[in-house]
Amino acid sequence: MSTWRRDLSRNAGRKGWLGGAIALVTSPGFCVVIRARLAMSLNRGGKIARVLSRLVWRGTVTSYGCYIAVTARLGSGLCLPHPIGVVIGEGSVIGNDVTIYQGVTLGRISQDVAAYPTIEDGAVIYTGATVLGGIRIGRNAVVAAHSVVLIDVPDHACAAGAPARIVGADNSTAKAG
Repeated sequence: MSTWRRDLSRNAGRKGWLGGAIALVTSPGFCVVIRARLAMSLNRGGKIARVLSRLVWRGTVTSYGCYIAVTARLGSGLCLPHPIGVVIGEGSVIGNDVTIYQGVTLGRISQDVAAYPTIEDGAVIYTGATVLGGIRIGRNAVVAAHSVVLIDVPDHACAAGAPARIVGADNSTAKAG
């Protein structure tokens, strides 16, 4: 399945070209993801394309209040149910079928440390969570609402709190900490 179809299905529950047209009007998450992918694609082009990339990016930030850097890497099927307040920093890497709710920040820990988080396939990051630094959120892991994550989260585990700690894990794949 193509990336845009997976994005469409995960954000709007629709399929096909007509479904895509309807989603562009009714699904802010789909609009943000498609615009981010367009800006990223244009950013890899020449000077004029990079200028257009910045215009698309700025329009998305202004219209939807969602900052996705053009240098971030997004897997297919990114779902943003409520994209307002989402910040995805420059070096962030997001796997396939990841869900990110409103007010989430993926960024670096300080100006001196350039490392950004990696979010593996199937992870869910709930409202208001902050994930900082060169850490890994594992496959199908969950970050609870309003958590501040500064540690790696194993596959199939749940991190909660500020600062976050591992509060639940599938014992076959991860150790609770």
